[in-house]
Amino acid sequence: MTTRNPREQLEMIETELRHLGLLAGPIQPAEIVSSAFGMAAMSFEQWLVKVFLPRAYEASYKNQWPPQSQVGIAAIRNFDGQDEYASLVTLLCEFDQIAEAYSRQYATT
Repeated sequence: MTTRNPREQLEMIETELRHLGLLAGPIQPAEIVSSAFGMAAMSFEQWLVKVFLPRAYEASYKNQWPPQSQVGIAAIRNFDGQDEYASLVTLLCEFDQIAEAYSRQYATT
C-alpha cells in the first residue's frame, strides 16, 4: 500500500484525467446524479470528471472519507480492454485503499 494521502492521490487522478483529455479547465461543482456512477445520465468518464472528482476533493477539504469506495472496481469494469486507461484504473484502485484507510484512521481518533 502506498503512503500517499487521499488528496495527493486525487491530484494524480486529476492529472491523469487531463492527460487522457477527459478533463479540461477548472473542476466544476459536482453534478447531481440519481444512479450509481451516473449510469442513467452520463458515461463513466463523464461521471469521474463531473461527480467523482469534485465530491472527492470536497471530502478531502473536510477530511471526511467514505468507509468504502468502489470507484476502482467500477473503473476496472468500464475500462476493461482499453489499455490507454490502465494508469487511471491503477490510480482509482489505489484511491479506494487510501480513502478507506483514512476513513478507518479518523473514525477511531
